[in-house]
Amino acid sequence: MTEEIPIWRIKYLPKNLEEICGREDIIDRLKKIIQEKNFPHLLFVGTNGVGKTTIAELFSKEFLGEFFDANYKLVHADVPLTSEERQHARTDSYVSTTRIGSMAGKTLTMPAFIQVKVKPFVELKAFGEVPFKILVVKNFEALGSNQQGFRRLMEIYGSNCRMIIITTKVSGIIDPILSRCQLFIISQVSYESFKRYIHAIIEKEQLKVKEDVIEILYQISKGNISHALDQLQLASISGNEIDSNMIYENYKKYQNKEVKELLLLMIKGDFKEARNKAREIISSYKYSMKEILFQILQEINKLPISRFAKIKLIDVIAEIDLRSIDGQDSDIQLSALISKISTFSESL
Repeated sequence: MTEEIPIWRIKYLPKNLEEICGREDIIDRLKKIIQEKNFPHLLFVGTNGVGKTTIAELFSKEFLGEFFDANYKLVHADVPLTSEERQHARTDSYVSTTRIGSMAGKTLTMPAFIQVKVKPFVELKAFGEVPFKILVVKNFEALGSNQQGFRRLMEIYGSNCRMIIITTKVSGIIDPILSRCQLFIISQVSYESFKRYIHAIIEKEQLKVKEDVIEILYQISKGNISHALDQLQLASISGNEIDSNMIYENYKKYQNKEVKELLLLMIKGDFKEARNKAREIISSYKYSMKEILFQILQEINKLPISRFAKIKLIDVIAEIDLRSIDGQDSDIQLSALISKISTFSESL
């Protein structure tokens, strides 16, 4: 383990498409696109943590070459705009009455996210010897009805900028956008590919690992390489010899500790910190909304509070669980959960 990069998930992050674990068919298709120097808008679909964003970035680096930094941008559709960004969007949406033209004095209806995060990038001409720029939009389904505005940008600026849309819910994307994209389904890495990759890291770090440990890592990480490396590195702190019991104990201990901290933040009424913690947990463990609700429910049952208070908290969990079935934006449901528990905790 080097002093410069002590975290294994960063130390062993792939630097090009060749270093991607498995997904040979996907990599071959992307390499062909690089050779042809042209491609339509792309749609990457897959579960959380399978490597969609990493593959999109590495593909963009190889496609754009030395002009990557000037012609690539990654935006998260599910990250709320700051107050400054919203103010900027409101300012830009109004055309002064002193200007000449048919739009003078009118208010534009372009969504704030697109106005601030997307339009300034896609409307500028590509820099250097590249056919176009590349914009990657992560968690695209979170745009909801604003996808229509994004579709218009795809049509207007498509010759200057290609979009790579990343989502876990293809059902949350409107048909006009689906029809404009080439589909890539990024599936979970196979166990054999995972096993070869982890074995290579074990040799580099000079660890002594029993064979069943790799299978357990694959199960608890659900094929997520970064998550598996975190667990392996955590177990290695105790020594170079690692067995399955160490992996299980560390995983459960750390998992429970994180969720307990989240619940305590909610009960304290610290909405901002609780939301940041919840997003961190979901990102690290790749929980679905239902899974994180289940984990919180388990921690509620351990709290030293009255039976009445537990019933009230469980009722909040049940209400959010029901809403999350039809809701497209899990972050909104998560924020609602934190808000309700924070408000309720004032009466505890």
